[in-house]
Amino acid sequence: MTASIGPASPGPTIDETQPHAVYSPTPWSDEVWFMAHDGRCLGWILRYEEGEKQLFGVYTYGCDERGLRVWVASETTLARASAYMGFHVRELLEQSRRLAPDPVNPLGLHERRRA
Repeated sequence: MTASIGPASPGPTIDETQPHAVYSPTPWSDEVWFMAHDGRCLGWILRYEEGEKQLFGVYTYGCDERGLRVWVASETTLARASAYMGFHVRELLEQSRRLAPDPVNPLGLHERRRA
């Protein structure tokens, strides 16, 4: 094994880090999280039960023609739902652009506009 030579690289910027789930209870549910990356909300995670199973649904940030968020996937843990969103950032952002605006803007996040 060889030692690296040269100056240390700077730490990761917000644009280079993975998104993380942020707990965001709402008036209609205490089991809600959102994920944001690079100043944009990626989508929502909602914990729900289906029979004996506890699941975490991944939903779009944006609403369809009926005013509902679009279900994307379900996972068995919050970590797996977060990982799903982290691996599908581009697809989630594209899907959100095609939908009507989401009525909830968590923590005042707005899409970053580049000059």
